[in-house]
Amino acid sequence: MYRPLFACLLFAHLCIVSACIQPGVGDDDDDTPDYPEIDLYDFEQAAPWFSCPQADSFPAEATVVSAFDRAEQSFGGTNLREVEAIAEFPEAGDWAQVGMWFELECPDGGVCDHWDRAGSVQMVVNPEAAPEAQEQLELLRHVTPYRMGMCQFVDVTPLASLLRGPQTLRSWIDTWVGPGHSDGDGWLTTVRFVFYPGAPAGADEVQNIWGRRSITVGQLEEGETVDDQIEPVAVSIPAHAERVLAHITTTGHSFGNSGNCAEFCEMQHNVLVDGQPSSWSGWRDDCDENPVSPQAGTWEYGRNGWCPGAVAAGGLIDVTDYVVPGEESSLDLEILLSNGYEYNNIAPVSLLPYTFVSMKLYTWTGE
Repeated sequence: MYRPLFACLLFAHLCIVSACIQPGVGDDDDDTPDYPEIDLYDFEQAAPWFSCPQADSFPAEATVVSAFDRAEQSFGGTNLREVEAIAEFPEAGDWAQVGMWFELECPDGGVCDHWDRAGSVQMVVNPEAAPEAQEQLELLRHVTPYRMGMCQFVDVTPLASLLRGPQTLRSWIDTWVGPGHSDGDGWLTTVRFVFYPGAPAGADEVQNIWGRRSITVGQLEEGETVDDQIEPVAVSIPAHAERVLAHITTTGHSFGNSGNCAEFCEMQHNVLVDGQPSSWSGWRDDCDENPVSPQAGTWEYGRNGWCPGAVAAGGLIDVTDYVVPGEESSLDLEILLSNGYEYNNIAPVSLLPYTFVSMKLYTWTGE
């Protein structure tokens, strides 16, 4: 039941990264489980658009879990900008791969939202907490197409250890239209997960640094800078860590400000691990190649971290050399212009430029 609520590497390459350190692969130990021989999905070939395969193409051995089934998302008499569901993930099992199916359709008898809207699917880490204290981990970021549907299938294998048992998921779309609105009726959202059995490839530990959050950029007054809005996060690195990757997702929004930021200007995102910076841009200059087309609007223009009608996969940054197993590290973030200078919005419009940011830390221990 749904109820309303008031780099680096492309993410497609995660399966390749984790496969390099899968336990049990090529191991002659007699205790190694006898996994079925199945073909894993080729996310690398599907990049960067990740168009959905045929729904009946998954191997018979795969486990499919539905979270949202054509859930209405709209704004009007009822606020369905964010909806919630309980996903019943497998309680146990070894997974060589986990894919996430994300689909938007136009409402029955209606039309899709006319505009490109930011959206996100997140998992509530502590659903038992009071609403104001609940922590969310972002599973997928996307931006809706102009006036048409989309369907994409992405790799979430590193998160496999979290996708167990009943979990609370929330789908949010920043839409302001609903049934009968002149700019469209909203969306129907479907989310499901496909678990491929095999030698475990997910991260041994996942740490949620930030769920999706909004950071205003270009304000240099004291108390309003990017640095003022982001507090460093202390993380404990597992004692047997062999590889540690930071997964950052950013999408820039608003235009008409200085430099047309933050949607149409390229920005640099520096992940700081104990002060050591690693830079990731995320700029998309291939939006005109999106197979979710032909859309209305300005879908062909390059953008800061996203394209209309596509998931924003984010990027992976290998920070293994910057951390010490068994010790604590500090994670921080800088958002600068692509030339490395701090952005100064000297000609602001009514909607100040902002960036939606999320970050997770994946650790493989090899144990």
